Amino acid sequence: MGFNVKLARLTSLFAFVCLLSAVSAQDIVEGQLEDPEPGTAAVAADAALTDNVILQRLNLASPNCITPRVTGVVRGYIQGYVRHKTDRSKTMLGRRLTYFPLFEQKLKEYELPSDLKFLSVVESALNAKAVSRLGATRLWQFMPATGKEYDLQQSTVVDERSDAVKSTDAAARYLKNLYKIYDDWALALAAYNSGPGRVNAAIKRAHSRNFWTIQRYLPQETRNYVPAFIAASYICNYFYLHEIDPEVPEFDEQLTTYIKVYEPITVKSIADATGVDLNVVRNLNAGFKKDYIPASTDGYYLLLPQRVMPAFIRYLNDQGGEHQYLLDENIRYIGTDYGDGKYAHITVTVSQSTDINSLAEKYGCHAEQLKTWNRLTDTRVEAGQKLRIWRPIRVLKHDNTRIEAPAAASKKPTATKPAAKPAAAAEAPAPAPAPAPPPAPVWHTVQRAETLSDIARQYNVSESRINMLNKFSTLKVGMRLKISE
Repeated sequence: MGFNVKLARLTSLFAFVCLLSAVSAQDIVEGQLEDPEPGTAAVAADAALTDNVILQRLNLASPNCITPRVTGVVRGYIQGYVRHKTDRSKTMLGRRLTYFPLFEQKLKEYELPSDLKFLSVVESALNAKAVSRLGATRLWQFMPATGKEYDLQQSTVVDERSDAVKSTDAAARYLKNLYKIYDDWALALAAYNSGPGRVNAAIKRAHSRNFWTIQRYLPQETRNYVPAFIAASYICNYFYLHEIDPEVPEFDEQLTTYIKVYEPITVKSIADATGVDLNVVRNLNAGFKKDYIPASTDGYYLLLPQRVMPAFIRYLNDQGGEHQYLLDENIRYIGTDYGDGKYAHITVTVSQSTDINSLAEKYGCHAEQLKTWNRLTDTRVEAGQKLRIWRPIRVLKHDNTRIEAPAAASKKPTATKPAAKPAAAAEAPAPAPAPAPPPAPVWHTVQRAETLSDIARQYNVSESRINMLNKFSTLKVGMRLKISE
């Protein structure tokens, strides 16, 4: 056997061993990468994905709060994403469309590097229900004590470590505090994983403040933590080069916003008031354990699709509680069909070359969403390029049979004083009231991943009734269904 062949096999075996040790060190029960299946070691030696190629790509991905470095552990993690656990990679990459806009908003608020969002990929694979064997929980994997230190309530009803808004705010504050201690993001991330005490002890033993130098004095999981972060940055930036097609969530889980609620309310009441599927409300708000938001003087964050926030605010104000909720007066309602539409798209022609982040900000979405909708891979958009942009059709009021158009709902009858009747007219019998016009039929356009059960539940009708009115065999996206005659 030639030396080169032996070296190639040793390299493959080393990458596989690194992957096993790196991934198992994450200690996550639900939501993260697991050990690769036996017999997949040969795939780790991917000739096209050399260290130089990985490093060049990482250097092009901007910004980088940690100077990119390629090691066996980094390669092992990347191979795990692109070769061994592609289904989990697809799920995680789809979730980034839900969470990255929120993460970046909070990181910007605290003047932190935007690529720190990849830390949640390492911690939970963006799974809001992930739990570790050690008790760390959800997107940012807060341990109970650290969660309490950063004001995350934990009870039998609510666990704010699962609150996407509040836990992200807490993670940003924690990271900012760690960076103040170390003035180095690699050390700050290591301390996020194992605590400042272990990092300080490793610094003392190694007589160095360089992560790669003190690495051997850290617990194994923490040694692999920064390499895992580098690999997460790589896969989120370059998944398309490995033919990984993300599982894209519904628009209702992409274009979201949040509000702080003070009064008690059930998740079912939220779904009924907005028309949003009950499971979507649950997915976006995993912190409420019992499908119930208790009363609170401090309030709890509620994440909902942007399109239904006006309807939900109107519902809250109609309940007569102590708090009055304000609606953003700058909301622009687009589209003309408010009877069955949830989202409308516009096509824009780029007037001059620009960065995709600037373009996304202009149209009220996120760069990753804009890239996904148009299957873009570059961060630069050229002049003359046509892009499709999806926008929510805002719902002002929802009920089980129709969605009220904002223009119609805002028209209030004008109170006028009736003119005095002549005496003769006063004695004349009142004319019979005109018969009420028959109600207009209600229609629904089938959305992506929507089932007949979802539609029936939304309009409070039976599935058999919808089948009888439409006589179809297969439900297809874009199909227009009659809900009532």
